[in-house]
Amino acid sequence: MGAQTILVVEDEFLIRFMLADSLREIGFQALEAADGDEGFEILMSGQVIDLIVTDVRMPGAIDGMELTRRSKSLAPARPVIVCSADMLKSESYPADEFLAKPYTIETLAGLIARLIGDPWQTTAQTHSA
Repeated sequence: MGAQTILVVEDEFLIRFMLADSLREIGFQALEAADGDEGFEILMSGQVIDLIVTDVRMPGAIDGMELTRRSKSLAPARPVIVCSADMLKSESYPADEFLAKPYTIETLAGLIARLIGDPWQTTAQTHSA
């Protein structure tokens, strides 16, 4: 069994690259999607995803909040962290956590650890679509 998998959905390439790279350095497997449409395709691919980190405002038909709703309908227990500079935590339901941009990788890593544990922790429940 490999490391837990985090799906990073962010349309800004440098932010997505930095987040995914930092999560890999911590020990997670990180998948990257450039927008909500691509993120949803990954969710529907059958790939096991343990947690999603998503921006809210992105191009395409599916924004981060719609991706969150679709993820929760597919796997209600799969945690989602929504990140935005343009909204409040009170607007982030049904996400499990909200991070206001800008934020540090340490803050994100702390939320991830609280939600799913360390990279190699196994869960009794799989979070595939």
